[in-house]
Amino acid sequence: MSFKRLLSIALLLLALPAGALAQTPPDLEKQVLDILKRNPQAVYEALRTYQVQGRRAQRLSEWRQNLQKPVQVDISAAPVLGPQQAAFTLIEFSDFQCPYCVRSQPALKTLLEKYKGQMRLVFMHLPLSIHPQARPAAQAAWAAGRQGKFFEYHDRLFALEEQIKPESFERIARDLKLDLARFNQDRESPQAVASVAADIKQASGIGAEGTPTWVLNGLILRGALSLEDFEEALKLVQSKAG
Repeated sequence: MSFKRLLSIALLLLALPAGALAQTPPDLEKQVLDILKRNPQAVYEALRTYQVQGRRAQRLSEWRQNLQKPVQVDISAAPVLGPQQAAFTLIEFSDFQCPYCVRSQPALKTLLEKYKGQMRLVFMHLPLSIHPQARPAAQAAWAAGRQGKFFEYHDRLFALEEQIKPESFERIARDLKLDLARFNQDRESPQAVASVAADIKQASGIGAEGTPTWVLNGLILRGALSLEDFEEALKLVQSKAG
């Protein structure tokens, strides 16, 4: 019997309830145990692949269900990157101090570059209470947007990789050559507070509780996604449109 076949059997037995391995034929039990002892790394990698595939299948099933009940988000006051007439609109509900949001940025940038001209990104604030600098960061980014530098400021916040401090906001504003007095006035203004609160309310309205949460042409997606995940979601959206 081939190694690959035995490894598959080993994985199946590991997934069974405790005691199942002891009930297998002696020869098979010996071969399986031998694989586990001699190839722990191969077994680990196979188990990891098995788990990833399982999670992906579960996620895809959830997306197919979500596709049947698209959500609506008012983006009229949100910052947008990309052409207005783009075929795909990707809305990101995000938190500048969230590790999963930070982790998502490289895949997101690759996606936007790969589908340049076909996709636009809309940013919505969803600062979580567990992140002390998330709401001040959201208001600071909003204030930078008032001077036409929202996404530049956005990129600089994410580049800090969660290590955002109160002094970070003015430092970034200076680096971007913003009018500092206006920036500080805007980020503490009632309008900044109300704008962030409005985004949070919209997030609640579509059931977005964690970050990042995405909405792709009405299809709600959750969590830190890879480029492959995004493209799989794009295929789903295209299949429905077709």
